[in-house]
Amino acid sequence: MNFDKLTAYLDQLKEKQIPGCDMVIWVDHKEVYRHFTGEAKPGLPMTGHEQYWLYSLTKLVTLSVVMRMNEMGVLSIREPVSRYLPAFGSLAVRDGEKVRPARTVMTIEHLLAMQGGLGSTFDTPGIEHGMQRYGGRATTVQMAECMAEDPLYFDPGQGFRYGLCHDVAGAVASAAAGKPLSTLADELILRPLGMEDVTFHPDSVQMERLAAIYRMQDGVRIEGDRYLNDVCSMQTYDSGGGGLMGNVNAFIRLADALANGGVGENGARILKAETIENIRTNRQCGKSMEDFKRVRHKRGYGYGLGVRTLLDPTTSRSPVGEFGWDGAAGAWALMDPQNRVAAVYAQHVIDYLDTYYVFHPMIRDLMYEGLDL
Repeated sequence: MNFDKLTAYLDQLKEKQIPGCDMVIWVDHKEVYRHFTGEAKPGLPMTGHEQYWLYSLTKLVTLSVVMRMNEMGVLSIREPVSRYLPAFGSLAVRDGEKVRPARTVMTIEHLLAMQGGLGSTFDTPGIEHGMQRYGGRATTVQMAECMAEDPLYFDPGQGFRYGLCHDVAGAVASAAAGKPLSTLADELILRPLGMEDVTFHPDSVQMERLAAIYRMQDGVRIEGDRYLNDVCSMQTYDSGGGGLMGNVNAFIRLADALANGGVGENGARILKAETIENIRTNRQCGKSMEDFKRVRHKRGYGYGLGVRTLLDPTTSRSPVGEFGWDGAAGAWALMDPQNRVAAVYAQHVIDYLDTYYVFHPMIRDLMYEGLDL
């Protein structure tokens, strides 16, 4: 293995307005690469212990929770969402200038596959009314029920739209178990794998280690509010789609388990191997696949249950079936069961499209060149 090209690439990202980044690669439960570079905060070099808002990497934890509960018989992903969240029993759909009743029933599987038809923002009438109703203290279940008030973009199962589906999936899990999503994540995934630094509710020490967060605006990097993650500003709300904080040292343990049949480095089993195969099986076809292809930076991929999954080997150095996802500030994870490879990368710059179109694909391909598989 030789990762010199990968290291050189990570080091030069500071010239592309990435102030600092961190990456780790494991093969068959063993670390084979670790490199961090740049600044964690202005004037302070990276130490490798920085915390990051993981944003949509949270979905890997949420889907793991839901799929573990599916294995345990607590719920079935083929059940209607309304069994656990009754407000989803009478949904409406946008149809041109009109709104009509939904013609299909939304299932938990639709949520995981981003086929629920939900929107992607929190500034909708239903959610805003809910925020007022609960005085900014809505629980995960209450927030999801507010989302049911807004019309869907299509009938459940009839398209793909990346949005708040995993926030609702987290609420389903919470309602089914009678526990907060954060508690379920701790009990079923995070504590078994030894992921203490991944959390919905960071303590003061974790907040102090949070890397400075930036935002791209008109091609210029500006400093953001390093303490704020808009999707988890309420302590009562666990956002299954984007509410986690963590670091690469901790998150690699989940990626490693997903790349090794559901078993972690410490021997803990969080999922069955067949469940992971189910997760990384492409769910998009027809119109939903056409919709997904509009996510242009995922060229060559399909979308399974909360993850991209590689379908076209000519577009990547990774093998068919490689899967994973990324986050709004640039965090990225890859799992490759064929070679038992797992990788996690983190940075802290929001609204930077080059991260997805350029940086992540290059990091992936240089990683595989270094692995020489």
